[in-house]
Amino acid sequence: MKLDLPMELSRGCMSTTTKVWNVLAASKNGDLDAVKAMVDEHPELAYAQYNYTPPIHFAVREGHIDLVKFLLANGAYDPSYKIYPFLDTLPTIAQDRGYYEVDRLLNEFVASPSSHKFKGDNGKIFFDRTDLQNEFEKAVDMEDLESVAEILRKNPDFARDETYFWAEGILTFAAKENNRAMIDLLSGCGAKVPDILKWTQFYYFEHDEGAAYIMEKGMNPDTMSWQHVTILHDMAQKGHLQKAELLIKYGANLNPVDEEYRSTPLGMAARWGHIEMVRYLIAQGADSGKAGASWATPLAWAKKRGHAEIEEILLNAGATRKGK
Repeated sequence: MKLDLPMELSRGCMSTTTKVWNVLAASKNGDLDAVKAMVDEHPELAYAQYNYTPPIHFAVREGHIDLVKFLLANGAYDPSYKIYPFLDTLPTIAQDRGYYEVDRLLNEFVASPSSHKFKGDNGKIFFDRTDLQNEFEKAVDMEDLESVAEILRKNPDFARDETYFWAEGILTFAAKENNRAMIDLLSGCGAKVPDILKWTQFYYFEHDEGAAYIMEKGMNPDTMSWQHVTILHDMAQKGHLQKAELLIKYGANLNPVDEEYRSTPLGMAARWGHIEMVRYLIAQGADSGKAGASWATPLAWAKKRGHAEIEEILLNAGATRKGK
């Protein structure tokens, strides 16, 4: 989103990455006047998305009631919306945080179908590429090692462009398929895994062998999403013990706090009920009480979600002392 590129919104309307980023940032910060001004100029910005995430997501998550009311008045909430990638609903997000007035507003909106004006996903970014750059990306996607090598022979800088494959990096599909020859070729020309990604777990960490190899090639073990969700958060949330072990082997931070759930990887594991992951992270030295908010400690999640065994494990690990 650092580049000012054309971006498609709902109903086929066009805007730019800069404007979409600005409306999302203003929504997170609760800047109602700024959001109003942008929506007055371009109504589709009320539901503009980046990585499937519209403005109301942030307004609800941060408890900005007046902004929630404004966005709902503009019909900018799809009742079928679930947050990416965790698939919680916005009412759940509000309830987790104790924003009961926000929860009520959302439910009232859902009950009034005539107020609904937007639905589905939007946010396609149009990257400015030459024919040769498109050919290069296609050759990598098709695993055409010979063509990739020939293009890189004259254009080695192509490998260092992190905007390929929706800005997930040119190594995306080579890592997904554990194509080591392609990984080596691209890495030899300077290709790196970007430190901030949207879909790390679905490409770079989909398969154990591919994940291990890309870590060997220098992938940052603290790679995170734009909402500070690290890959260890993702693996803890899914209960993928072997991949968590791999990340920790390569030095992943045990206690980062994300912006979405204000939780550490241990908090994610506790919320989703992964007992063995909880035990493993504690054994590795994870802080059993750390969180970004009192409602987001591992113990708070275990209690709220009814995971009694995890609650007991956390208490035995000193969660009550550290969580105060």
